[in-house]
Amino acid sequence: MPAEKYHKKALEEQIPSKLREQLRADGLSPNRLPTYEYLETTKYHPRGLSKAIKRHYGEDVTLHDYLREHGFGIEVNETWPTSHPKTIETLNGFKESRVKRNGDSEATIETLKPALRKVLNISQDLHETDNLLSYAQYDTEQGRQQNNRQILAILDELQEDLSDGAAANYIRYFRFFYEYAAIVAKVDMNPIDTVEGEYDLNPDSNSEAVEPSDEELKSVWKKLKTLPEQDEFCDRVEHLIEIYGLEQWRIMMMALVLLGVGLGPRSGECEKMNCKKHWHLDQEPYIEFPDRKNQPGEVPIVSHDEFFKQYCCYLDSLIEDWNGRPFPSENSESGSRTATTLNNWLEALWIETGVRLPNGEYPTLQNLREKWHNEYLKVQRIREQHYEVVADERDKKDTEHIRSAYESRREKRETIRQLIRIDLEDMFPLSELPSEMKDEPDGQTTIEDF
Repeated sequence: MPAEKYHKKALEEQIPSKLREQLRADGLSPNRLPTYEYLETTKYHPRGLSKAIKRHYGEDVTLHDYLREHGFGIEVNETWPTSHPKTIETLNGFKESRVKRNGDSEATIETLKPALRKVLNISQDLHETDNLLSYAQYDTEQGRQQNNRQILAILDELQEDLSDGAAANYIRYFRFFYEYAAIVAKVDMNPIDTVEGEYDLNPDSNSEAVEPSDEELKSVWKKLKTLPEQDEFCDRVEHLIEIYGLEQWRIMMMALVLLGVGLGPRSGECEKMNCKKHWHLDQEPYIEFPDRKNQPGEVPIVSHDEFFKQYCCYLDSLIEDWNGRPFPSENSESGSRTATTLNNWLEALWIETGVRLPNGEYPTLQNLREKWHNEYLKVQRIREQHYEVVADERDKKDTEHIRSAYESRREKRETIRQLIRIDLEDMFPLSELPSEMKDEPDGQTTIEDF
């Protein structure tokens, strides 16, 4: 069956950018509302596009409704709808930073600007303030809670006015704005991080993820190992190194790649897991995922267990009163870096490596999980065949009784450990730990203490 041309992700991200590029190439304003006649001169035929829009957004949504929602037909004014000087300065700096450090195209910026203008307009309508920085600042617990309520109201309005995908994009830009603001202004919290758990901001989470190839993953791992030998980096990585330092960011990225491919956590699980509670690093190491309702709640660490042990010791010695999160953050309510931040880190690493997936995108946590998940499904099929044989021998009609009666949680972990065929030692060779993980100054936590 041929792939759908106008799938949801294309409608949300690719088509608006491509249309703006085409309008610009034709000497027209990138925000001009394209007519049906104009669309017929592009590769996006209006009839097929209209059908796809109705299929994905509902019968009442027209082609022009969709285009206006994505910023077409809106008169662009470079002046932000705010008179607050620091907000204007931060918005302009954020826009310039996205171009300089993230390599955002003009088409992406043309989407970012109307998103933040809409946020400003909603803020003034609901809360009578054009100071976006105020939502990230507080002096008391009461002030923090008020910020949360006001941000929830703004995001509710975005979700009501926009489709799920467009709302998710607008909220993502809103979050990125506060991540930048934390560098250049007084910021006590990222308010989007605090409330995002109330929303489903990943409308394409059920779409099929692309699995990175072994060679792609080997290239990325080699890049991580050789970063200290480089003198120059891409702008994205350079920016991250300025914030965290080369070795700290490199070690966290090694942990993220090993965790994603070797144990397959979901994006939300990377935020929720706690090394002190869920990482069992004894002679048969495994990681516990307590909130799972299906798939294994306990996944064995099949390789690099020494790295994970020393990673815990490293974080405990690096951070005073470490909270146990594998990717800790002082600025989020959960105490962890968000999945969005971790995906941004992965994208920066892939840009530095010069590798993309076959579909042209950069891998996310979901793509890393897909590598593990596909291997796990093979294990499941082997186990089911075994259960069927045992059930047949015992004249049972189904395998559920056999599964519950003959396999403990420990045996499930051991089965996965024996059957998983991802050769992580070959894919991610590590003859020695990074130097900062090996150093043991007086008082550093040992794995026995931990």
